[in-house]
Amino acid sequence: MKIFKIFIILLLITSCSDKINENKITEFDKILGTENSKTLNSLVVEFENDFLKRQYPNLNIERAYLKFITEISEGEIEKFVGFSQKSRSLFDKSTLRPEIYCVPDSIWVDKNPWNDLTLLVKIRTKCIKPDGTFESGISEMPFDKKEISRDFIEEKRKNFVVSNYNGKYIKALNSISDNSEFLKSFVKDRTNFGLIPSELVAKRILAYNVDITDYYVKRIIVMELAY
Repeated sequence: MKIFKIFIILLLITSCSDKINENKITEFDKILGTENSKTLNSLVVEFENDFLKRQYPNLNIERAYLKFITEISEGEIEKFVGFSQKSRSLFDKSTLRPEIYCVPDSIWVDKNPWNDLTLLVKIRTKCIKPDGTFESGISEMPFDKKEISRDFIEEKRKNFVVSNYNGKYIKALNSISDNSEFLKSFVKDRTNFGLIPSELVAKRILAYNVDITDYYVKRIIVMELAY
């Protein structure tokens, strides 16, 4: 009888824990919004069923995640297979992307007033705000005159992004920051400093020995290390 009571108590505790996790997931997804959450779920599925299976055909999903993170932490990205055009297009055209990044709106080259040997590549960015409108910002980077070409400019326009500090993604991350020491550490720096180099994110994941199968950790891996 005593064992039966203990079993019932443990069952209730487990049920409550599952309910708390369910509510947390719902809160995260609710902040992102239905469409953005659906996009993120699709990107995780594509990452697992396409990229990881092609990159590490002999490993199960969990070990493939760990191998991917380890190689990122060691800078071994030159041997990665490409992401599918389907998943890349899905993300690039989604409403999720501007919730994570401020994206390039225009780009031009100007003189560098502080150094005659370099030019400034200036990029006007647009960031979506909570009310759905956009605000503009300017980023600039010095480059050697010999490196400047039309192809160079177009490549920078295509790949340059900065963190959207007011986007739904940051807000969703903050809603789960108390779930673990890793999340608390990562979300704090991601919120305060913006984009973190993928190598450092990977090293932090390994240092905290996080559960790779965790719902949130998977989404952070896909968003911060893959896209």
